[in-house]
Amino acid sequence: MDRRLIRTAVFGSPDSDEPALCPETAEELDAFRREYENVTIWCGTMFEGGCGRQLMTRRCTDKICHFAHYGSSGSDHQCGRKQRGKDSADHLFTKAHLASWLRALDIAAEFTYPEPLGSAVVVRLEDGRTLLVHLDRNRPVAWENGAWETILGPGVRIAPGVLAQRGYIHRVRFDDRPGGGRTMQFGTEVPGEGSKWGSLNEVVLTSESLVTPTKPVAIPAPADVTQRMSVPAERAIVTVAPSTGRTAPAARQGDPVRQALLRLDIALRDHPGRILAAVEVIRRLLETDQKSEDVARLRIALGRGERWLEERARLRRAVVERLKERPTPELYWQAADLVKDPDASAEEREAVAAVEARARRAQEQQRAARERERAERREAEERERAERRETEERERAETRERYVHQARVEKVEKFALAVRGALKKAAREGRTTTWSEIQQKTGLHQLGRLEHDDKVELLALVESATAPENPLWSTLLAAAGDGAGLRLHRDVSNRLSRPLPVSDADLINQLAAERTQLHRQ
Repeated sequence: MDRRLIRTAVFGSPDSDEPALCPETAEELDAFRREYENVTIWCGTMFEGGCGRQLMTRRCTDKICHFAHYGSSGSDHQCGRKQRGKDSADHLFTKAHLASWLRALDIAAEFTYPEPLGSAVVVRLEDGRTLLVHLDRNRPVAWENGAWETILGPGVRIAPGVLAQRGYIHRVRFDDRPGGGRTMQFGTEVPGEGSKWGSLNEVVLTSESLVTPTKPVAIPAPADVTQRMSVPAERAIVTVAPSTGRTAPAARQGDPVRQALLRLDIALRDHPGRILAAVEVIRRLLETDQKSEDVARLRIALGRGERWLEERARLRRAVVERLKERPTPELYWQAADLVKDPDASAEEREAVAAVEARARRAQEQQRAARERERAERREAEERERAERRETEERERAETRERYVHQARVEKVEKFALAVRGALKKAAREGRTTTWSEIQQKTGLHQLGRLEHDDKVELLALVESATAPENPLWSTLLAAAGDGAGLRLHRDVSNRLSRPLPVSDADLINQLAAERTQLHRQ
């Protein structure tokens, strides 16, 4: 096979991890195109070197059919894909099958793809345990990798003696599936017995181990076997709900009866919209000459399919009737999904279409209500943040103010006693005084370097023992009646919570009266 041909891709988008496998024969490709005519195919970024460009299918009769980049003929576009064969998507098929298996067990899990892409798949279970599927055939298996259980992919070899030391090795492998995709088989290799393979659905996940028919009980944890392997950065895909993705057909043309049975089985399990087509195929096969054992198998399968279709039709009719009687958005979405069935009647589809506008309006109203609620919540949060900022700023300002006040008190408190004595001496002598005179008489030259706020704090300390009904000793410093003296007296009085006249003229008269009172003391 020409290894340059692209066999694998992804459905839906460049970043999808839903694997697509191109059929090999022209007849299979025709069926593939009909089945996926409305689905885009991409050179996905989940492949090592994938360029993210859209792909198309090429129908060939002289070689196998394959995917090709749009406009790749004659262009100089270079894609970095290193592996293009069907094995290059093993990591994506591994994730798809394990996700389906875990969903059936009602276990949530997170899947990651370590670099280089395709080398492994890491499954983190909801209880914290980790499964590592080692797919790289060119790198040794690192058993001490932190995983709760390590599973080997197709063709991965182990070092001599590992099987004997561990007591078992879990493996997976893939087979082409008639009618589409690839099936996964799960096997357990034990010393002296080789590998025994079965369906993944036969594997039971317990709190101690993975239990298979070959390994029905837990085996003690093995000793260290090989060196630890570092796992580089990963790309993650979180499994949160049953997958609605497609799995592309990739099998060679085989037994039509087996293909039909598998196609119905896959449709019943994963693709309800394809069940009617699968049933029609079985009906056509029953109209042809078949072996008696095949006829029996086909009739059993046909009964399964028809019963499913009948139950689905009854459900569809009941939901549509309830929708017509009492339209609600919930019923609309359920009915809209049901009338996508190929056998839905025109009347059922018309009934759903009739309430679509109302359902959309209800949805818009709900969306608008949610937006209003979010806007109100954001506004409330912004108000709360603003109030917190204002409180914090106020507290910081008060802290700074207390710090400045304390620093100023410590700066001037050592002068208070001397200044108070100088003011009392001036009062006894029946005169006024000035800052320069006090500085000269007390020898406190630092008084000449005091700022206005320092003087306010100093005089407040001087007057701390002055009775509220007595005039302030610092009145003798404001005798000149100049603007600086009056301002200082006002600030000291305000600091001591003493009321003063509003006008300067009235204040000067009050100061004169208080000086006279001080001179008489």
